[in-house]
Amino acid sequence: MRSPVKPNTKITKFNKAAIVVFSLTTISFTSLANNQKTHTSALEPLTITEDTLTNIPDPLTSYIKDGNLVGYWQANLSNPLNWHIPVVNQHAKTEQGNLVVSPTTKATENDAINLKWQGNKEENQWGENSLHTTNFTIAKHQIDISAVENETALMIDIKINSPVEEETFFTMQCNNSNKCQGEFSAQAVLNELPKGQWVQLPIPLNCFNKDDKFDFSKVTSILSIGTEGKLDIDIANIELVALSAGNNGCKL
Repeated sequence: MRSPVKPNTKITKFNKAAIVVFSLTTISFTSLANNQKTHTSALEPLTITEDTLTNIPDPLTSYIKDGNLVGYWQANLSNPLNWHIPVVNQHAKTEQGNLVVSPTTKATENDAINLKWQGNKEENQWGENSLHTTNFTIAKHQIDISAVENETALMIDIKINSPVEEETFFTMQCNNSNKCQGEFSAQAVLNELPKGQWVQLPIPLNCFNKDDKFDFSKVTSILSIGTEGKLDIDIANIELVALSAGNNGCKL
C-alpha cells in the first residue's frame, strides 16, 4: 500500500522519468510598490523582475485559487468539435460531453473544480480518433515570468480520482501561437500520485522549455491539460512557487 504524501512535500517528474519528492518554499521577491499597473486590457502583460517584486499581485503567480480563476485569466474547453467553450462559474461541457467541468469540494463547498474526461472516440475513415485531444486551458492573459524560469515551478493542488489510462500532456503557450508551446508528458507522474488524496504537484517551469525555444516573457496560456483517454481529477489551486535550493528542475 502506498504511503500517504506528507503535507509539506511535493511530487514531480524529472529527467529520465525519475520521480522525485522535494520541498518547496513560497516564491518571494522585493517590493511592488513602485511597479503598480492600471489594467486596461485582458491581454496587458505583467512583468516579473527579481529586483522589483515582493507581494506579487495574484494574476502573476496565482492562476486558480479555491477553484476559481484569478484576475484576467479565463478557462475554456476545446476539441475539434468546438475549439472554444468557456468555463463559466465553474461549469462547462464539451459537445457530446467528452469533458465536463463542475464544482467540487476540497475543504469548503465549491473550493475546487472537477475535470472529467470520458475518453470518447470517433473513428474516421483512416481508423484514427477524429476527436483527437480534448483540452482544459487557462489563457486569455499575458505575463512575463522569464526572470524565474529556472527557479520556480507551477504548483497544482490536485486529487487523482482514477488511474490515468492514456497519455496526458500539460502544455504552456506563448505569443498566443500554437507554434510557441512547451509540453510536459504527465501520465507517468500522475499515476504515481496516491488516488483519492489531495497532494501538491509542482512542475518546474523549465520542464516546459526543454528545447530552449519557449518564450517565458510572453506567456499567454499558463496551463493546458489534454488527453484522448479517460481522466478524472480535482484541482483547487494552481500557482507559481519557488524551487528549493539546489533543485534545477528539468535542467541538468
